[in-house]
This record gives sequence, structure tokens and C-alpha cells, in this order.
Amino acid sequence: MVDAPTLDYLLGQMAQDKEVLNGWDAVLNVLESSINSFFQTQFQKMTSGSQQMTIAQVFCGPKVTDPRRGDYCFVTQFSFTLAAPSFVFTGGSNTVTVTQAIVSGSTTTGTMPVGSGYQPASCGCTPNDPRVTWGAPQTINVGNHPTISAAVQLTSVIGLINPTTHTVVLDFANGAFTITNVAIQNVTSQELADQIKSWFATHGVKYQVASLDFSGAGTISSLTPRQFQFNVIKTNSGNIVVQLLITTNGSPARGNPIVTEPIPTASGYTCSLMISSRIVFSDILCAGFNGAGKSFKIYPQSQSPAQGYTAYIAPQMHFAGSFSYGNCCDRTTVTYSIYLGGTYSGSKSNGFYLYQSLTPGGNVGNTITVSGNNPVSLTGSGSSQAIHINPQPPSVTCSGGASDRINGELQSILSSNFQAGMAGISFGSVTYFALRNVLFPSNLMKMSVVQVPTDLVIVGTFQPN
Repeated sequence: MVDAPTLDYLLGQMAQDKEVLNGWDAVLNVLESSINSFFQTQFQKMTSGSQQMTIAQVFCGPKVTDPRRGDYCFVTQFSFTLAAPSFVFTGGSNTVTVTQAIVSGSTTTGTMPVGSGYQPASCGCTPNDPRVTWGAPQTINVGNHPTISAAVQLTSVIGLINPTTHTVVLDFANGAFTITNVAIQNVTSQELADQIKSWFATHGVKYQVASLDFSGAGTISSLTPRQFQFNVIKTNSGNIVVQLLITTNGSPARGNPIVTEPIPTASGYTCSLMISSRIVFSDILCAGFNGAGKSFKIYPQSQSPAQGYTAYIAPQMHFAGSFSYGNCCDRTTVTYSIYLGGTYSGSKSNGFYLYQSLTPGGNVGNTITVSGNNPVSLTGSGSSQAIHINPQPPSVTCSGGASDRINGELQSILSSNFQAGMAGISFGSVTYFALRNVLFPSNLMKMSVVQVPTDLVIVGTFQPN
């Protein structure tokens, strides 16, 4: 097994590959160990903290005709106490194998007279039914390590939390059961497995993985889930990751994201949420910046789907004028005509990065480079977590004559315009999506790091809600 992936590796991969979601609007990645923790917590609630589940069933076999005894059937009852389940996800499959050890139990068989219209499914037998001639109870030999296993597919159901939620669950009513190291006279392994499945289905045993709220309350349309698929992958480092591939205002994509290690486990994180650069640049960056009322705006652009989105300034700001420098006998007059635009792109560790290099008109003879970092950060805790942008004044590098004078004038202009524009950008819709649209059983996503290598990524862990 290769080394566990680091945060630096994840951000580097996303920065290198640009648009990594392969057409999906958002992708949630959760480590198998976290989902197992969700499941174990739910099992504790099912069993009131006892960590043991008792299942019991009474059922009848087919009619047997005996010339001496008449018509009768075999009746079987069992009671098994099961230990806490183990859950094993398989990469490339939506099926989870759930195994529970039988830690104690007993079986009893007997016979019951039946009539001509007898049907096994409607025999109506109850535990210790007086109509049955019961044999002696047989204790399960736990030294043989008997188990019950079920292969259960991940499915989606609506309304478990509220009418607008869609929840990924393991529903045991859909499981394929097997039982090992338990033998009951006159009962086949398949008949016993069918009865165990019937008990789980009748008692509504299901485990929740995660939910998406489709209501759209408190967020923008591009961050309102409309559809989703789930996927299970095994990464190069051996991690099993359960993914929710989410469609909002785009179209359902074909294929899976191309991030090979979507969770930086070496850095202690157990989940990540990725949002397409199309949404981040169009509906968050540009929409927020343009609401600042400046004389220029920024607009999203994409050279190709694989390259993701950036944003450009338009119309370019035009600065023209002249100034003189030198002493009274040797003065130089400089004229300049500068069209200042620039492009915002994502960066591995500094948020949105502004860059432009230009040679202005006039006789200034300078090369001007404008660059600026606009990192994003997190504040608050629990349900009050929030993502913020921390705009920095762009820096101006000017080569050639009169560089100090041009630097000073441009720096003043840029600080007042760009920094103020970036300060108006809100990530409220992203935090709402992460904390309110994406729901986990009794847990809240604890966001620890947010970056915008191209697509936005939030990495974190889980904390009790």
C-alpha cells in the first residue's frame, strides 16, 4: 500500500488537473471509517446501548402427507442474539457486506397438523404455539463462530428527515442474507436465510449514510441539489471512499471525478466537499464582486471544460495622464496610457489570484505587473462555521523609468478598487450547502481547510451535532 495522501498532495493534484469533477456540480467524499462510525452509533440507538440485537422468528414448512399421521408440517422457531455489525464496502460496487456474529441463541422444531387448504406463509404460528408438538430446544454452538451476513445495496429514499431530503441508506429489506455454521433439522440454509431477511424487513432495519436536502432554502439555485448518484471507490492508497455525485443547476455528468485521492487521510481528515469552478467563479466570485458597485466588473470564462473557470476584468480600467520629474533645469515629462484588466484564477494555497502583465502606451517605457492574493479562511465552530475571503491589496511591480512614481499611483488605485470589491464577496451559500444541504446522521461536517485550486475544496472531519 502506498503512503496515505496529504493535504498538499490533494491541493497539488487539483491545481494541476484544474476541473477535476468531470462535469459534476459538487462531489462529497466520505471515508469508509467515518460511515462505519455513523453505522455503529445507529446500532447503539437500535439496541438502547446494549450493543446486542435479538432476532426471533417462527415459521412453518411445507405440508407433509403421511398415511399414518395425516397431513402435518414442521414448525421452527429460533432466537439469535447478534453482536455489533461490521460493514465492509467494496470499491467499484454499491453493495456493502454486513456481518454479525451470533453470540447466543437456540432453535426448536416441532410438528403441527394441517388441513387441506394449508399454506406455509399463513400458518399463523406464534412462539411456543400450543398447536405444535415441540421438540427439545437446541442451543447454538457459538464455538463454531456462527454468523449472519447480508449483502445490502446502497439505495436512496425520500423523506426520512423531512419531506425534501433524499437519504442514502442500507435497507436490509433489500439484502441478500447468508448464515454460516448453523444447521436446523428439516430447514434448508436458504429457508433460514429467508426468515432472517423477513425479520430485518419487518422490523425496518436500515442505516443512514448521508442526506441531501433538495428544498433550496437559504441558498442559491446553483447550490441547490436536484439529483445525485452515489459511488464507492478504492483509492491508490487503499482507502475506501463513498461519494455523492451531485447535480444542481447543471446536467448529470457521465463518468466519475478524476481525483485519485480525494481525502487527505495523512493529514487527519475524513471527508471533503468539492464544488465546481463554474459555480465558484460565476455565482460566488463574480456575483459578489460585481455587487460592490465599481466602475468595472468581472466575468467568468472557460477555455475548455477540462481547464475549469477563471474570471476576467471588463471593461479594462483606463488610466492616462502625465507627470514630470527632475530638477528645474533637467526635467522629464512622462505620458502614460494604461489599460488595466487582469484575470482571477484559483491557486493552491492563496485563494483567488489576480495577475496581469502589460506594457502601457505613451513614452513611459515601463512593464507593469499586477498580482494579488485573495485567500479564503474559516471562522466559527459547529453550526456557526463560515467561509470568508480575506482580500489583500494587489501589488504593483513596475520596471523602467519613473517606476516609483507609477507604482505609487497605481497602488493607490488598486487598493481602493480591487480590495473593496473582493471584500463584498460572500460564501454564505457555500457554508449553507456544506452545513444545511448536506446532512450526516447525528453529525456535522467540521470544516478545517478551504482552498480554491480551481474547483473549490473543503476538507474536514465530523463532530457530534
